[in-house]
Amino acid sequence: MGSVIVANSNKDSARRIGTVLKTGGVLVYGLCTTGAQLLEMTSYHYRGGVVVCTLDLQDVTAWDLPQMAPNYDFLFIVKPHQAEMAANLNSACLMTPLNKPDLTSSVNMLLNLAEPGIPARRNFEEEQKELLQRAKQLLMERNYFTEAQAHRFLQKKSMDTGKRLIEIAAIVLELF
Repeated sequence: MGSVIVANSNKDSARRIGTVLKTGGVLVYGLCTTGAQLLEMTSYHYRGGVVVCTLDLQDVTAWDLPQMAPNYDFLFIVKPHQAEMAANLNSACLMTPLNKPDLTSSVNMLLNLAEPGIPARRNFEEEQKELLQRAKQLLMERNYFTEAQAHRFLQKKSMDTGKRLIEIAAIVLELF
């Protein structure tokens, strides 16, 4: 299973997010307050995982992080006034104030999308299209993706894991 790292420029906020995740059954590998610390932690766990991160780390921009830690999925915590910036990210986002179950579900979803062996339902072509649409809609509502970003996210997960697109959509829907 991948590592979960919480990155927040405010140490107390990072601790609170880590506590919420731990309470929800998610093992948190580490907490950090700078981009340099985050990159150091991600280099130790080359298998990847999930980074729960704010947009305001002092020494690196949010747009650069996914390229600097390519084995990790990013879940950005976005303040309402940053919503427009978040729309340009190709990563999942959650808006503050955080809903604890949404945070835990989103992290678990990202972790499980990287894990092999989760079976998908076999459906007819029309049902599969509907399933894919529901998964995109869920990503758009919960994680503030545009439809194109949600589709690209599902496609990328499909390519990264070697699973069919419909299997990835089923995993997303099963975890919420």
